[in-house]
Order: sequence, then structure tokens, then C-alpha cells
Amino acid sequence: MVSWTIENTYDYKFEEAVRTTDKLNAAYPDEPVGYLYKCGVIWKMLEEDCAGPTDSAYSEIKHLIDSACGLSKTYVGKNPSDVMGLFYYAGGLVYRARYGAIKHDWFSVMSDGVKSRKLLQKILELDPNFYDAYSGIGAFNYYASNIPWYLKPIAYVLGVSGNGAEGLAQLRKAAEYGKYSKTEAAEFLATVVYVNEDDYSGAKEIMRMLHDEYPLNLDFTRSLCWDLYKLHDYAPIIGYADSALSVYASNDGCHGRNIGYLLFLRANALSDLNRDYAEALNDYTKMIGIAVPKFLVRWSYLGRGELFLKLNRVADAISDFETAANINGDSYTYVRARTALDTLRRK
Repeated sequence: MVSWTIENTYDYKFEEAVRTTDKLNAAYPDEPVGYLYKCGVIWKMLEEDCAGPTDSAYSEIKHLIDSACGLSKTYVGKNPSDVMGLFYYAGGLVYRARYGAIKHDWFSVMSDGVKSRKLLQKILELDPNFYDAYSGIGAFNYYASNIPWYLKPIAYVLGVSGNGAEGLAQLRKAAEYGKYSKTEAAEFLATVVYVNEDDYSGAKEIMRMLHDEYPLNLDFTRSLCWDLYKLHDYAPIIGYADSALSVYASNDGCHGRNIGYLLFLRANALSDLNRDYAEALNDYTKMIGIAVPKFLVRWSYLGRGELFLKLNRVADAISDFETAANINGDSYTYVRARTALDTLRRK
């Protein structure tokens, strides 16, 4: 049932995943596994705007985390050498750290991270071939080696430190051999490690593999298209975006973040390839209407303005450039919008 939950979550079959975890909790109310994996499903639904009211979703997540951690702690106290019990306890602490990050409680985040790492290290002492433990410990090592300066005093107090190269090797091991966290480790490599290193070619190869395995996963499609965009490989974006948008574009308000990304990327690809300007304009306009992710709204006004210029619709271009320049955001987009406006006004 755990494998079904994982597969259904990655396939975006959230209702089926929830039903499976509810069955687990009903059958085994004193076991942490159902609470832990339901937490993962609800969190994913929350990211995709499919979990209902945000406050209720976070309240449920908090309850599931508390249940998973409490039951895991009790189980491990009775069975200190049970690797699955240790694994579930470490997973519960990771979710608790993630919840703490939302609340900006960085002391709790690092404290739970340290506790989780100790549990994972104990697993590997008991069973060096429990490859799923390498995913969490690898992510910890990577994050701990890249702590922002303003959090380093807390890290020092808690004794948080990490080795980035070691973390990378551990994540690769989990991605290759893991059972429960194989996909999670691969996604972390592609969307965190390789992106931070500007290795979009490496990220693209991993995301293409994940997309092929889970073609209905909007996160994987969006990440793959973003990698292609950063590599200026625009043509494949259109096909991937078309396939995803044909399934999800009218999904009653869910998936807005990923749909917004795909509309922007498809519009940009069409424009840069000098194809189907009417479709590109429509995509930019839809993205602006969805208005998530917020940073792409400004980029979409800029892109639509540049497309209006290609169509010699100067007044519309000026309007969009002015809007792009007036929305708070990155300096790069602001400079491009201001430069375009200055050029047009000198003519």
C-alpha cells in the first residue's frame, strides 16, 4: 500500500493516494506509516492548490506530523533496531522541519534536521544497504554545507555541518538504488543541486527520465521545460506543454502554479521560434490571468510586450512594458522593460 501511495502521488492521483493512506490508518491506527504518507499527499495537494482551504490543510498536516512523530518515537523506543521504524521517525522529523520552515522557526528546523540525520546514520550502521536512508542524509549534508550566513549562528549552536560532495554522492546512491525515496532523491538532484550549480544539462537528463516515468506529473513536466528554456532548446517545450495543458488546463483552479509556468514557457518558445504569435499572445494573457507564480507575471508582461513589437502593435507594447517596469521584481526584467520604453519613446 505504501508503494501504491507513492506511485499515485507522483501520478497526481491524489484522491486515490488519500484513500490508500486512510485505509492504512484505519487498519493500523497505532502505526506511523499511514499518517506519514498521508502528510506527503496533503502537502503535495496543497502545493497544487487542490487541498481546499489553506488553513485547514496546514492544520491537517500538523496533526499528521504530530501523529507520525509520536507513534514513531514510541515504536522506536520499543524496537530501537527496527530500520523501518527509524526510517519513519526520520521522515516525520523531516516533515516537522519543513513545517517549521513555513513558520520561519529556524531553530526547530535545524534541530529536527540534526535528529533526523542521527536516525538515518543509525539505520546505516544497522544496515549499510538501506539505500533510502542516503536520500535524507544526503539532502541534509547538501543543505548544511550551503547554510545562508544569517542562519550560521543557529547552526553553530546546534552543531550543524555538512559535506556537499558527500551529500551529492549519497543522493546519487539513493537515486540509483533506493526503493521508497529513489524518485525523491533524483528530483532533489535535478531541481536543487544541479540548478544551484547551473548544470541545466544534467538537470534536464534527470527530469526527462522522471517525466517519461510519470508523464502526468506536472512538477516534472514543468521542471523539464524550465531546463530546456534555460538551455535555449525551445522546440521540445511546445510538445511537452501541449500534452500537459491538454490534461490540466481546465482543472477547476488546481495546479495554477505549474500551469502558469507552462503557459509562459510555451509562449516564450513560440515567440523565440517565430511561430504562432496569436497562440503565444493567448498563452501570455492566460498566464497573467492566473497570476502564479508571481515572478512570471512580470516576465509575461515583458514577453508579451516584445511580441507586440514583433506585430508592430506599439501602443500595446508600451502598455505592457510600463506594467512590467512598475511591478516589483527582479532588476533584470525591470532594466529590459525600461530600456524598451526608452527606445520606443526616442523614435
